[in-house]
Amino acid sequence: MYPQRQSALLPALYVAQGEIGYLPDKALDEVALLLDLPPAEVGSVASFYTMFHRQPVGKHVISLCTNLSCHLLGADTLAGYLSKELGIGNGETTPDGKVTLELVECIGACDFAPALQVNGKLYKSMTTETVDKLIEELAR
Repeated sequence: MYPQRQSALLPALYVAQGEIGYLPDKALDEVALLLDLPPAEVGSVASFYTMFHRQPVGKHVISLCTNLSCHLLGADTLAGYLSKELGIGNGETTPDGKVTLELVECIGACDFAPALQVNGKLYKSMTTETVDKLIEELAR
């Protein structure tokens, strides 16, 4: 039980995204109705957090941190490398629908920079070599 309707918003959005794979307008409207919240409030929360996807994404979402620590330790190089190896840019999905690449502001792993997440799982101290292994793993 949540003390206020707004307290249930993030968990409700997670459930909706888990069911559909992303958050289309219809899902946001349903969450707003369920929680008796203004649709604009639900939409603004869904668009603020990078863990929510407003468009369809691939089976695997690679979220590469580009904040200061990661940037200083090579995130830009990794972003270019991932883009080249996957053949996609930021916010794009591979033609087979397997991988979406997103550059995010921070994933809270500064002590393991450069870091990325795949579907929420943290990968630390990444290099082009470890990215190659990750891409091979995701292809399986």
